Amino acid sequence: MDYTDRGYWSGIIKMSLSKFFVLCVLHEKPMHGYEVVQAVERTTKGCCSPTEGTVYPMLNEFEAGGYVTSHGEVVQGRERKVYTLTERGREAFRTAVGSWLEATDCILAGKAAAEVARRRRGKAAG
Repeated sequence: MDYTDRGYWSGIIKMSLSKFFVLCVLHEKPMHGYEVVQAVERTTKGCCSPTEGTVYPMLNEFEAGGYVTSHGEVVQGRERKVYTLTERGREAFRTAVGSWLEATDCILAGKAAAEVARRRRGKAAG
């Protein structure tokens, strides 16, 4: 494992954010699975682009936990499962927002500390 590889860190972050953004888009309105994939990609401007292969198991997990409900709907002659966030799902989203904001604050503090250290090293070398 190469921890200096930006791709490694991007993959970890995107994998973690996928669940958050699925809850985020369902917070806006009920959607079928492929619509969730498209909405997440659009909402994140492509930063987080989960595949149907990752979103459907996630939706099943959310449904099993009571975070979403689903119902069948016929769209253009095709049966689709439409997912709706439950109140428990809305609570999970609010909790996730708080946790991600807390993590973001820590990341920004780390960035600021690294910048101070970089400037100190620059002054010591110059």
